[in-house]
Amino acid sequence: MKLSHVALVCSSEQRAKDFYEGILNLRRIKSFVLSRALARQIFEIDGECPVIVYGDSRFTVEVFLTTPVASRENSFEHICIEVKNIEEFVKTCEAMHVEVNRVPKGDRLLTFVKDYDGNLFEIKEAPL
Repeated sequence: MKLSHVALVCSSEQRAKDFYEGILNLRRIKSFVLSRALARQIFEIDGECPVIVYGDSRFTVEVFLTTPVASRENSFEHICIEVKNIEEFVKTCEAMHVEVNRVPKGDRLLTFVKDYDGNLFEIKEAPL
């Protein structure tokens, strides 16, 4: 089994670009509008929605542009991604005002970041 894509919500095209292109270094693959009919049939949402697809050879995310983003309760939901150098990634996040949470666990730190709309990502360093 292979994960095809993940779908997340973002409140603006600029925020999506800043995070998915600027921080995750994904490229914009395509964009489309989810029709009102499909939105109703699939998600029980009455309205069309613009979608941008970002990705690379290993990771694809569909970003649904809606505003305002519904408030989020505390949740366990997150996406875990691997990066080449976690310290460089954290510096990039901090420079771009992305919330970083580093939590001690034994002799290591767990690293989580939230995008500009509160989607949570666990960050791990890719094995050599």
